[in-house]
Amino acid sequence: MRIHTILVPYDSGHRAARMGRGPLHFSKHGATDRLRAGGHEVIESVVDVTTTFPTEIGTSFELYRDLADRVGGAVTDRAFPLVLAGNCGSSLGTVSGVRAATPNDPSDIGVIWLDAHADFNTPETTATGFLDGMVLAALTGRGWHTLTASIPAFRPVSDAHVVLVGARDIDAGEEQLLATSRVMRVEAARMEAGGAQATLDAALTELARHVSRVYLHIDLDVHEPSEAQANQYAVPGGLAASTVRELVRVVGERFSIVAAALTAYDPSYDDRMLDTGLQIMDAIVDTVAARS
Repeated sequence: MRIHTILVPYDSGHRAARMGRGPLHFSKHGATDRLRAGGHEVIESVVDVTTTFPTEIGTSFELYRDLADRVGGAVTDRAFPLVLAGNCGSSLGTVSGVRAATPNDPSDIGVIWLDAHADFNTPETTATGFLDGMVLAALTGRGWHTLTASIPAFRPVSDAHVVLVGARDIDAGEEQLLATSRVMRVEAARMEAGGAQATLDAALTELARHVSRVYLHIDLDVHEPSEAQANQYAVPGGLAASTVRELVRVVGERFSIVAAALTAYDPSYDDRMLDTGLQIMDAIVDTVAARS
């Protein structure tokens, strides 16, 4: 299997700071070599910007545009795009890149989004101004219209094609927007009690009525922080690492995973997350390879 691991080592427009260190940490500790050892052909590249004065919004969208080109190139080259990013906004570039490379594919793309947070604020509802807390809303066409339109092949994903898993730290404004959306939500506690296969069945069955291919997005703070803490935003009540790996298998049995991302790992918090993330990469690649 051909794999293109694409590193986006930025957090809020700043390179190799905070969660922007995560992709480089995975690379330094052999993520690509590990995949090659599994018999795969792997290319690794890094998305960078050249601005001398980084700004959170402008620099971030420059990264997303470049990432869309990289992902599109990977898909055209018949390589699986595995994105390691500091921020969840990489999803805007990843989904757009897949679409750019498959313009004649009549099927839409579904999104399986694992996160401790909903990332469903808009510029009108956010109290923090943190761009990454708005990106799932932007991906579904809520806000940032001029800048999302600057990403090659961007178009909103229908919120009816989104399954949000594990979100538990949600602002009041996000709750209101989610309540009026068609996003399907699956709680972490319910999945831990019932297992990924049974708990996801209804949402995946509904999703399969609309799409056959999905983008798998794993913000690593979806995990229970007492097991492995991804970053400063981690909150209790998350998923076990074994449950996340089970979810990867369950999703891969029902959909073609056309791209995947691991995001939001700050290595200064918990070294256990390094092995957790590497095992998730293995699970994703094994699952995709089994369908190839």
